Amino acid sequence: MSGAANSRLDVVVVGAGPAGSVTAMQLARNGHRVLLLDRTAFPRAKPCGDCLSPEAARVLDRLGVLSAVEALGPARLRGWRIWSPDGQRFDGGFERAARGDARVESSMALARERLDDALLRAALEAGADLVEGVRVEQLLFGDGAVQGVAARDHDGRAVHLRARIVIGADGLRSVVARRAGATARPGRLRKLSFTSHPRLPAGFTDGRGEMHVIDGGCVGIAPLTSGDPAVHNVTCVRDAATRGAAARKDPATMVEAMIGSAPGLGERAAILLAALRPCGPPLASGPFDRPTRFVVRDGLALVGDAAGYYDPFTGQGVFQALVGAERLAAVADGALRARSGGVRGDDLRSYARWVARRRRSALRVQRAIEFVTARPRLMNRFTLALERTPSFADALIATTGDLTPPRALAGPPLAELSLALFRMGMSR
Repeated sequence: MSGAANSRLDVVVVGAGPAGSVTAMQLARNGHRVLLLDRTAFPRAKPCGDCLSPEAARVLDRLGVLSAVEALGPARLRGWRIWSPDGQRFDGGFERAARGDARVESSMALARERLDDALLRAALEAGADLVEGVRVEQLLFGDGAVQGVAARDHDGRAVHLRARIVIGADGLRSVVARRAGATARPGRLRKLSFTSHPRLPAGFTDGRGEMHVIDGGCVGIAPLTSGDPAVHNVTCVRDAATRGAAARKDPATMVEAMIGSAPGLGERAAILLAALRPCGPPLASGPFDRPTRFVVRDGLALVGDAAGYYDPFTGQGVFQALVGAERLAAVADGALRARSGGVRGDDLRSYARWVARRRRSALRVQRAIEFVTARPRLMNRFTLALERTPSFADALIATTGDLTPPRALAGPPLAELSLALFRMGMSR
């Protein structure tokens, strides 16, 4: 640490999750001197849905780390089964949108503790340096530009690290974003999540992930390993505005109540509750609506959740972190090569525009999903219609799985769904 503090770095990356590790890996591969900082030691537990969307496999392949992730033995999900509050369900799969590409005919599910560690190891193998147990407290400024970070090491000693660019990849409550003045006023959507990793019998799910939508939240279930029993991710997401206080006070009781109110679980609820009890308190995260005013400025870029996050329902967070890091690393590499000193915000504008375009597209789908799932009667009706229109169900799951753009929901699939809704109205 002392050597890094006494010499000028090209890049300081704050946060060694997927976004930070991939950004550091790519920049180190291109010959830049990169230092990764994280306040925790790896491997570490991380509250998350633990599911990578199918398109993430293509990104991992481009990055040269797909084989390392597959070697960890992730579970494979061929799609999702969505349950409504009244017990209706529809199935959506990835195979149709995959068009014969075996990499994306299913998605991977893998505990973040293992995924993040694998990506971090790849960054270190590429030449990045890592210091754990470091808490970033402030940004260092000069001439209006970010020029480094002020931090404390694991012994509490103050240290200043200078760099040509600081990359904030430190998650939902990003210190880097806050100190840069990038955080915006949170929106109205406030959700909390609670994650556990119980062992459940083989066949508890049938090769799909499950999402059980209930009044005021949802319960997600997905296997993370093979075998019998298999480790599963169970994540309960609750509306923080109406039920947040009770959830924070006694999360275990809240999780039990949510599982008990999910009609799609039926007799399986008792098996799930019994498996959860030895797991101890669930890992909590949220609230999730963390908008940002900007993602670049002189000497600074934000990536991953630090660049803004909206809704965990669609499970696109890890993919967005990977693809965002891939894009930022390419743009930052060009900027570092073009200048001898600090990177300017104008050098990173193409990345900022790219983030804005992706955010607008993703938010349209996420807000439409939130509008439906937040209204139990509407969710019941749409679930029944989607059960009758498998082409739209597949298109919706493929879009939330990042395989197809939102515009793919239009055309014949939307026409089929509209006809189903019309017929349902006529039959009432």
